[in-house]
Amino acid sequence: MQVLIATVKFPAKEFDTQYGPRLNARITLPDGEETKLWGSPGDAALQSLRKGQSIQIIKDAKGKYSLVEQAPALGQSLVAEAHPMDTGELAGEVKSVIASYITNRADLYAFCFKQASRALGEVGASEETMKCAASTLFISAQKKFGI
Repeated sequence: MQVLIATVKFPAKEFDTQYGPRLNARITLPDGEETKLWGSPGDAALQSLRKGQSIQIIKDAKGKYSLVEQAPALGQSLVAEAHPMDTGELAGEVKSVIASYITNRADLYAFCFKQASRALGEVGASEETMKCAASTLFISAQKKFGI
């Protein structure tokens, strides 16, 4: 069994097959190959997939791919379910989740800046060039890993 990170190319749609109604979502594997994830109608995990979303899949011994179901991220469930956003107030747990998210992103950006400064400082690049390179690394990392 092999766990991979794939990207949703097209969300799940229902099709009539020789086996009855089935859902499938088209995904792109890390090597660029495209394949489909199949499921039964009403499969909430498969129906919740969105275009461009990074997902974990498993490739079994027979070469069949299936979705690794994950609980919603802590911040998503707290913000979506526990707090009405129109009040402008945030519950303590939501504040903690947001603070943690921001801290993690700041740490990632600081790491990107440190790496860009180290690599570009050797060639005498300006501070502005290093900032641009760090921002590019930061955005690329977030996009590649779906964070």
